[in-house]
Amino acid sequence: MIKLNTLKRTNCIVCDNKLADVKTIKNFPIFMGTTNKPVEDDLLADMKFCVCKNCGCVQLGELIPLDVLYSDSHSPGVVGKSWQEHHEKFSDFVLKYAKGNVVEIGGSNLILANHLQKSQKIKNISVYDTNIISEPVSKKIILHNTFFKSSTIKNKPDAIIHSHLIEHLYNPFAEINEMCQLLDDNSHMIISMPIIDNMMLSKFSNAMNFEHTYGLTIDLLKIIASRTKLKIIDIQKFNEYCCFIALVKDSNVVEKLDYYFDNNYIYDYFNFYKKEIKRINNELLKSGKNIFIFGGHIFTQFLLSAGLDNTKIINILDNDQSKQNKRLYGTNFIVKSPKILKNFSEPVVVLKAGQYTQEIKSDILENINPRTKFIL
Repeated sequence: MIKLNTLKRTNCIVCDNKLADVKTIKNFPIFMGTTNKPVEDDLLADMKFCVCKNCGCVQLGELIPLDVLYSDSHSPGVVGKSWQEHHEKFSDFVLKYAKGNVVEIGGSNLILANHLQKSQKIKNISVYDTNIISEPVSKKIILHNTFFKSSTIKNKPDAIIHSHLIEHLYNPFAEINEMCQLLDDNSHMIISMPIIDNMMLSKFSNAMNFEHTYGLTIDLLKIIASRTKLKIIDIQKFNEYCCFIALVKDSNVVEKLDYYFDNNYIYDYFNFYKKEIKRINNELLKSGKNIFIFGGHIFTQFLLSAGLDNTKIINILDNDQSKQNKRLYGTNFIVKSPKILKNFSEPVVVLKAGQYTQEIKSDILENINPRTKFIL
């Protein structure tokens, strides 16, 4: 494995004050997916968690160059009932406000674009993403296999949409502002975003990482909106960890200057996992031989980096067929379908998959092997 030179973030994305180090996870895999390449080619970097000394915002202090970080796709937002429901509800939400020329940023799976093109309100949808993994179902969908650049927009958009993109932006104020410069007053931006602080409070290991590099909260979104001349007109909770927000361009919006972000959750998070890893390892010691771990994703990478005992683990499990029979990046483990649990009498599965845990557990018990035991 190869240690990567990172980009340094020394100042806060919100207020430009200095950052203070909280916790560094050494030599973490930079890609949260699977690969067929040799393990020797895997890139590692230090994941450094920091807080702003002034406003408290949690963020990473070391960043991966974007062309390296997104050189491949890990099929985000594709597999599972939760994501299917999310896409359907967000599509309905978008159509309350979007019309005419629409720009979607980050829609690699084209699920949202393929939904929206059915509406007569939508003239066309220009999709920007470096890893487009699906095919458009309509000529109304125009693909741009590149990072978004406002200079490439030919038709002024009536709406800009993005789903689970804003948390990926390294400079969210500047990048959202670049999008807003394309909008006339009364045009819309419609987004779906994770509520990172709630995810961290629930100890979800997919909350902050090399792709989600700052503690996005609804309060922080309000600051971003006010600074970029956007007015929030509608907030719809999808669940405790995700919400849909409709904003309208309004040149008269006054920037919100009074803010501070509670960052106690980052300290609680690492204190929790220090104890949690010991608990899980004790459970593994008492378990039999047929042990698996679920998640060809950062869920597993994080547990292993935190000290999970992997000596008894046979395979990683994942429902995403595109990940199966490949190696989880940064490890020597091969990902298999959960259906292999049918071959074992009482398999044990380590399952710490954040907001998807209950959905995965129910599927295994109801459709694969009801005798499966879980370490949750």
